[in-house]
Amino acid sequence: MIKIAIDTGGTFTDYTSVGSLNNTDEKKIFIKNPTNHQDPAKGILEGLKELAEVWNTDLKTLLSNTSQISHGTTLALNALLEKKGVKTALFTTKGFRDALELRRSQLDNQWNIEAETPPVLVPRRLRLGIDERIDYKGDIIKELNEKSIREACKICKKENIKSIAICFLFSFLNSAHEQRTKEIIQEELPDVFISLSSDVSPQIREYERTTTTVINAYVTPIVSSYLDDIKNKLKKYGWNKPINIMMNSGGLSDIPTMEKIAAKTLLSGPAGGGVGNQNISHILKKSHLVLGDMGGTSFDLHLINDNDNNLIPESKIESYPITLPMIDIHSIGAGGGSIIHIDESGTVHVGPDSAGSVPGPACYDNGGTFVTITDVLLVLGLMSENNFLGGRLKLSKEKAIEILDEKVAKPLGINVTEAAIIIYSITCELMADSLRLITMKKGNDPREYSLVSSGGAFGLFAANIMDSLNMKEVLIPVQGPVFCSWGMLGAKRRYDKTISFFMEKKMWDLDRLNNRIQNMKKEADIELDKLEVSKDNRCFDLILEMRYIGQHHELSIPVSKLEFNENSKDEIDKLFHETHKNIYEYSQIDNDWEIMNIHLASYEDKIDNPLFELYDKDINKNITTINIPGEPFQRTNQIDVDVYSASDFDKELEGPCLIEFDYTNILIPQGFKSSIVDEGILSIKKIE
Repeated sequence: MIKIAIDTGGTFTDYTSVGSLNNTDEKKIFIKNPTNHQDPAKGILEGLKELAEVWNTDLKTLLSNTSQISHGTTLALNALLEKKGVKTALFTTKGFRDALELRRSQLDNQWNIEAETPPVLVPRRLRLGIDERIDYKGDIIKELNEKSIREACKICKKENIKSIAICFLFSFLNSAHEQRTKEIIQEELPDVFISLSSDVSPQIREYERTTTTVINAYVTPIVSSYLDDIKNKLKKYGWNKPINIMMNSGGLSDIPTMEKIAAKTLLSGPAGGGVGNQNISHILKKSHLVLGDMGGTSFDLHLINDNDNNLIPESKIESYPITLPMIDIHSIGAGGGSIIHIDESGTVHVGPDSAGSVPGPACYDNGGTFVTITDVLLVLGLMSENNFLGGRLKLSKEKAIEILDEKVAKPLGINVTEAAIIIYSITCELMADSLRLITMKKGNDPREYSLVSSGGAFGLFAANIMDSLNMKEVLIPVQGPVFCSWGMLGAKRRYDKTISFFMEKKMWDLDRLNNRIQNMKKEADIELDKLEVSKDNRCFDLILEMRYIGQHHELSIPVSKLEFNENSKDEIDKLFHETHKNIYEYSQIDNDWEIMNIHLASYEDKIDNPLFELYDKDINKNITTINIPGEPFQRTNQIDVDVYSASDFDKELEGPCLIEFDYTNILIPQGFKSSIVDEGILSIKKIE
């Protein structure tokens, strides 16, 4: 049987498949297609038909021989970033409707007096106060006024509201009022989607909990409609099995769950890369890796320390806090389609806007009028006009030169090649600075890390960036161009739950803690049953989020290995102080601590995700001329280099040279050499 993973990005959609068709020999096949933003579900279907053609069959036969489909999508993220979610209202405790707009006192870029905060997703007139109150202990001190709910529903009906977020004070301790409010809304407005904070984010901190719940209400109806569309389209071709949906946490869930909490898919595509990075770490037994994934829209980074995937309990997207577990991904707008522009002072900027797949870069010759990184790479000779997307899309170098000359070279008073070199150098520095941010600026020494290169474009930058940070080597898997979708093949079905649970050291109550953990495990077992994970193939990771009393934020303390007996208090005490010292270089052993939250991750135990083998393709070695940054005081350096085909991937090569694949090119600069470290993984190192 075949396993298929689909990663819908901002520019391209990647399809990766592994398995055997009609009991024939196992194959590993991947393709890339431009993303269809007008009709994403139709684009997925067209891509699967092309994948079936590569398997030499039709879609119905391919699906009948498929055991699993996993899918990551940027739909929720795009809806949030582009402010194209559904019209949403917020029901909150009377007197607190402005918490969403007041935010926190500490803002991003708070020292920049011209900095703008992101727009509030629900305008004030649609933030409706409900007469009720629950106190800090979870006790009801003011009964729910059901009349106020029905009055709010009348306003929503008049405003044609499509989704309602409900976030009452202290509902994470007692959700009775939120649940009853949901029941009344379902009576009054049966077609409106409802997002409860007690379901989405049952945690302390009102602003973060409210924002997460509102974002979920804002994007879920769009994602739900899309997933239903995919499900119905595939059903016509005989697919009746579940479709796995990739989550921010790096785990897989099902469509019914994601149609309730689609905020869990905001970073589902890049999360696949994080899982793939961890797979590479285990396969090569390398404990310190940095993944650089340069696609068409963005450049994403993911750090592996001691084989750990680095899950964080809270993240920010465009300054909106999201209190859902996520793989720690750092992104900048530096993809192949990122647009280059010049400001009034003559400074060249790369990104963050992207030309997308339509009209795309100027070299697509599809009406694009912006210079992009792809145009620059083509002008420099680092890409071929005839081999893009495996030869399916012919590029126009002439068009790229024309637009680059008009938009950049002439305004700067330089020639086209010099302009391209400047843009290439700026892009390298942007990426290198991002790497410094997640390594040196967080106390990690880049010299201890290997750089994993993935995405269609990063292979042309990776060696230079590795050199600038003195990293160990570049690792390039054959499946690098579709790395996120390959990672999804190795993702595990998973359920995460975080709840607020308050316990100070001096108020230690083992039975109370144990009871709460056991209740969480029972809930997790029910969810894993829904995901069809067998009981003998389940793992549980338990984390206590703790802090010294008086601190503002918590540390995540893994406690899965503890037995939770009479010694647990001392063991947790030791773990917390050690973790605090490792992160902040000090601990306060005499100070009391407190538990704030409990996080339980439950997932299936074992998943195999094989590497792609090297493959042959009949492309003869040839020579091409490329332009690369020259020595200091020399803007360009034009050289002739050997161009090798994919069939030469397993040979030891010395730079300068290019290796050409269907969906990516790899640059080995002067003074570097390549070798194979494992079947299907190329290593590039500096020659000693």
